[in-house]
Amino acid sequence: MIDPSDHFLAFAGLRDRDYARAGLIVCEGRIVIQKALDCGIRLRSLVCVPADEEEWRGVSASVGPSGGFSVASMGRAEMADLLGFSFHRGAMALADRPASPVPATAPAGHALALWNVTDPDNLGALIRSAAALGASRIYLGPGCADPYSRKALRASMACALGLPIVPLTGLEELPLCRGPSGNLLVAAALVPGALEPRDVPTAASGRPITLLLGNEGWGLPAEIVAACDERVIVPMAGHVDSLNVGAAGAILMWELFRRQQREYALLPSGNDIRAR
Repeated sequence: MIDPSDHFLAFAGLRDRDYARAGLIVCEGRIVIQKALDCGIRLRSLVCVPADEEEWRGVSASVGPSGGFSVASMGRAEMADLLGFSFHRGAMALADRPASPVPATAPAGHALALWNVTDPDNLGALIRSAAALGASRIYLGPGCADPYSRKALRASMACALGLPIVPLTGLEELPLCRGPSGNLLVAAALVPGALEPRDVPTAASGRPITLLLGNEGWGLPAEIVAACDERVIVPMAGHVDSLNVGAAGAILMWELFRRQQREYALLPSGNDIRAR
């Protein structure tokens, strides 16, 4: 059993499965911690470098007695010994895991669906890109990493806490990816007849898109690809035959989601994408 108030034992080892069973998540770094607070996630305890202790105690006091969290400080070397790796982000927090990843009603608009994306860094990068490029929700099929793991939250800059995440058990639940607007299902797959993004018939359908991506090594399952409306590829030059799934997903979401924004104004206006 993890006791969030015992800073030394609670953070030692950072085993994601133990935290998940305890209903907790680990937020690494100032940006992720602040995003969790902004999303209404309750922090339980925080460890930081001594120079930032007073500031974090002020943050804890500002959320009131019902939402305050304990704060402790230690030097960077001591923190590295506790965590088991070199840590340079200044603060680490334990927070309540989101109660349920399933929204009561799936919001309309573009979406991203992932199958067997096992690497938490890739998963987090895709969630971050999806949030930046206007996806309204994320579907996670079998075999995906935990979107609330420490590494995934860090890679997504906690965007996983601000988007509805819908788990899927398999092919039988693929129709859920269409959402309330009857989304066009577009699979990223290197198969005969796959289209370049500019050739996907978004203008003809006027429907929002759910982009489906699979594992880097073997892609989407064949039965998932066959059940989709369209297949799409990223055209590449030279002798490169593939891209990291995070890079490919970002390119395809930019091409497909943003093109429909121009044609149908499906995304909110004024979205600004900046690297951080």
